[in-house]
Amino acid sequence: MKLSERDGELGLLRRLYRGCVAGKGSLVITNGPVGCGKTALIQTFAEQVTEQGGAVLSVTGSASESLDRLGLVDQLVTAMGAAGPADGPPDAAEVATAAEASGPVPRALMRRVYRAVAELAGKRPLVLHVDDVHFADEASLQCLRYLVRRIDSLAVLVVLTESSSHEQALATLHAETLHLPYCHRIRLGPLSAEGVTGYLTDHPATRSVAPETVDLWARTSGGNPLLLDALIEDFAERGTADAAGRGAPVPRESFRNAFLRCLHRCEPTLLAVARAAAVLGTSVTPALIGDLLGEDATSVRRSVTDLRAAGLFSGSWYGHERARLTVLADIPGKDLPALRARAAELLRESGAPAGVVAEQLLAGNDSAQAAWQPDILREAAREALAAGDIGAGVDYLRHASGICTDANQEAEVIAALAEAQWLIDPAKASRYLPQLSRMVRAGLLTGSDALVVVKQKVWRGEFAQADDLLRIIEAREGAGAENAWDSAGYSRAVIRSDHTLVRVWLSFCCPGLRRGTTMSPRTFIRLSADLIELGKDPATDELLRGTGRAGPFADTLVALIFLIGAQRLDEALLWSERLLDEPRNRRAPMRHAFLETIRAAAALSRGDAADAGEAAGTALSLVGPEAWGIAIGLPLALAIRAATESGDVDTARTYLDLPVPMVMFGTPFALPYLQALGRFHLALGRPRAALRDFESCGELMTKWRLDAPELVDWRNDAVAALIAMGDHRRARERVEEHLAQLGERPGRARGIALRHLAAVGPSRDRLRLLQEAVRILDACGDGLELSRARADEEVARRAEGQTTALGREHPLGALWDAPSPPARGTVPTGAADPDAVPAALAELTDAERRVGALAASGCTNREIADRLSITVSTVEQHLTKIYRKLKVRGRADLPMSLVRFSEVACPPCGR
Repeated sequence: MKLSERDGELGLLRRLYRGCVAGKGSLVITNGPVGCGKTALIQTFAEQVTEQGGAVLSVTGSASESLDRLGLVDQLVTAMGAAGPADGPPDAAEVATAAEASGPVPRALMRRVYRAVAELAGKRPLVLHVDDVHFADEASLQCLRYLVRRIDSLAVLVVLTESSSHEQALATLHAETLHLPYCHRIRLGPLSAEGVTGYLTDHPATRSVAPETVDLWARTSGGNPLLLDALIEDFAERGTADAAGRGAPVPRESFRNAFLRCLHRCEPTLLAVARAAAVLGTSVTPALIGDLLGEDATSVRRSVTDLRAAGLFSGSWYGHERARLTVLADIPGKDLPALRARAAELLRESGAPAGVVAEQLLAGNDSAQAAWQPDILREAAREALAAGDIGAGVDYLRHASGICTDANQEAEVIAALAEAQWLIDPAKASRYLPQLSRMVRAGLLTGSDALVVVKQKVWRGEFAQADDLLRIIEAREGAGAENAWDSAGYSRAVIRSDHTLVRVWLSFCCPGLRRGTTMSPRTFIRLSADLIELGKDPATDELLRGTGRAGPFADTLVALIFLIGAQRLDEALLWSERLLDEPRNRRAPMRHAFLETIRAAAALSRGDAADAGEAAGTALSLVGPEAWGIAIGLPLALAIRAATESGDVDTARTYLDLPVPMVMFGTPFALPYLQALGRFHLALGRPRAALRDFESCGELMTKWRLDAPELVDWRNDAVAALIAMGDHRRARERVEEHLAQLGERPGRARGIALRHLAAVGPSRDRLRLLQEAVRILDACGDGLELSRARADEEVARRAEGQTTALGREHPLGALWDAPSPPARGTVPTGAADPDAVPAALAELTDAERRVGALAASGCTNREIADRLSITVSTVEQHLTKIYRKLKVRGRADLPMSLVRFSEVACPPCGR
């Protein structure tokens, strides 16, 4: 240990030694906390004395020998014997005889010790150092007091070092020596902040640490040189300052050993206080320590002062959490549970937060349980869940479930545990469902707690069991299930009940349970919105902030779905992002995943495929596919559609490879999944497969009476597939039927349908239809569909002008007025281009004809890919096959008769 800020003390010792050389004896009592450099100071001084020809005798007191009578004198006699004075010190037998006797030390023995010291000092100046004198036995202290009272005329300097925490043990020594004119006292304390800076600067391992970290070094070490050396040793093992995070200290093994070394050298009272403070943690106060130890607050405060003086407490109790944990680990295992249990009781009585009390109960795991413990653990769990610390909430509830003595209380605790666990991993939460189901049937679990079981059963697709349990709950509450979701005549007092909202969700997720009652998506959204009083300030803000119970089909999820369904996309995105900024939502994986899914849906509805893909990918990465239950279809569909719209076929295929439960295909969550699958097939140039997907989706929606574009706009998708197949006649029939069903109400579905009608209808209406489509889609905020409609509008506008100028001779004029393309395998009729090759055209597939038509009309590969919703690579593959079949070298040689097979043309020279 190096010396720092000890120049004055070392100067005093040198001055006193010069007096010793002149024959003037002195006594120095060096006082200070453990580890503050008392021994290091004297050792440095002793080395200088030896260099100047003086003699140094050193003896050390020990706590383990404090009960050995004359143990310190025995060390001194041995040391003097080694120095070899003429007459010699008392022999070992004489000391042993005196040690075995009781009462005062024989005066003859004390005189012989004094004469031996005097004889040594007569030969050369003598420094007699007694380290840790506070551990000396009383008989040895008696000899020492006898000696120091007689050294004023000897060339002897007696230096005693003592710990400030043991001053009471040396009261007699102090009383008999401190008044002596040749007695001097040195008090050492921890290093100041400047001293710590100098200490670090002088050491090669720490001289390059960042200045802003010095305060951390000072606080962690408390200025105690022993602890500071240990921190430096730990730091040096980590490498350079840059590698060690700009030089911040990280206490490790050396620090742990040094801290315990200091603590165990303190008075036992200080050790007990330090342990109590470690147990109490951040809730520690002197009063609580006193109550925990059965000591008065005054003595505790004195001990705290001593621990701060030693640097073991720094600032507010422990200077570093590693120090507290070190002391905590040092408490004997048999004592810790009782300390924890007592601390929990004291903290509860003092009004500490429930979470603080709960941590003590969890850490103690004491077998002796009080009746109040389950309640405080449940309260702590509620606070933790509200703060987003789901893991802590689960831990509290799990511990509470094991100490309940009342069956009803146990049922409520396990229900809360399942609900909290669901936020982390629904698959793990399902482990509690069999037990909870039995509790519902037995009447131990009622009300909203019982609905936890039903909701999680629905989430897992166990609809029959969920319906059975819900009917039991409804029967007990006197509510009927048959018309809970009816669209007319419902009572708000009835519809506001929790079990009615669960019934609405169950009827939506499992259409087969409705028993003939009609519920359209509009009815579902309206009922859900009424249940949660959406749109009625301040209820909206309260709801969207998620003040209700968490779990499957939470009110917040309903509200955000409502905003998207109502095309209030900006609000949905704003709320999703705002809620994601709250730690309690980000720290709960399922809450976080829900909000990312909503954000993806809103982004995709706005046409932002990149943001939608990122949000959907995040949602799927937060929890595994099995955790999503029947709802997996929604985030997967969003991820697949976003990747497809971005042209990333490989990513879309990766999502399609993820497993989904078969039960999902019997729920409405299969609808967006089938739609996404169809769009993927359409992007790959497989319109027939896409059409099958879209029509399967439509069949299910019709069967379940959920047929509405707000849920899945399958009819527009089917029309797009028919156009891609070249079947313009059926496409026109479908889109006209769709428009008739939609009516005049403007909406996204109508805007897309008008764009499709423009592609397959008469050329004279094309521009008007596209202009109306642009207006509607612009109002809806769907950027992707709007960009497509505007591009088609631009092409139509140019084509109309070119048709007027060039007449029917121009290829585009023939294209716009052409009837629906002939079936595959036949040659187009009508005005034939002289370059047409009918036999070769018959060999092209539908997909190749569409690509070739756009290429012949001047579209680039990227424009063709955008028009047909396929990748550029797919366009290139089709063109290669077309060139080979038509025996042409490139797109410049393509026959203009191909143009008639295009659903939307490009300008002759591209854009």
